[in-house]
This record gives sequence, structure tokens and C-alpha cells, in this order.
Amino acid sequence: MILGDLINYKGGIINLETGLVIIKIKRKEIMINFDILLLGNNKAVLRIPWLQEYNLKINWIIGDVEI
Repeated sequence: MILGDLINYKGGIINLETGLVIIKIKRKEIMINFDILLLGNNKAVLRIPWLQEYNLKINWIIGDVEI
């Protein structure tokens, strides 16, 4: 779900993926592959297991993210 709306993308099948991508958050590098789907204005969707694994500290008011 994004903003309360269910993501219904090609019957639940996502068959496109990036190669290995390195993202940097506060000087820490994380290597990850991303599934690709059309999200409109949303740049990425992070699932609960990913958020649990990296245990990010997110300040929603100022948009700051820490690992």
C-alpha cells in the first residue's frame, strides 16, 4: 500500500529489477536490488522487512534519515 492505496501492479507480478545499487545514508553504504514498477510521484517503496533490518531513525517532519 502507498498512502493507504493498494498497489495492484500487473496482477502482483513484478518482473523488472535494477542491478545491484549502492545507496548511501549518513555515510553508510547499503547494497541492494530494487524491483521496478510505475509508482507515479513515489520514488521508492520500502517494505517493513527492509525497514526492520536496517532499523532506520526517520524524522518525518524534516525528512532526515539515520541508520
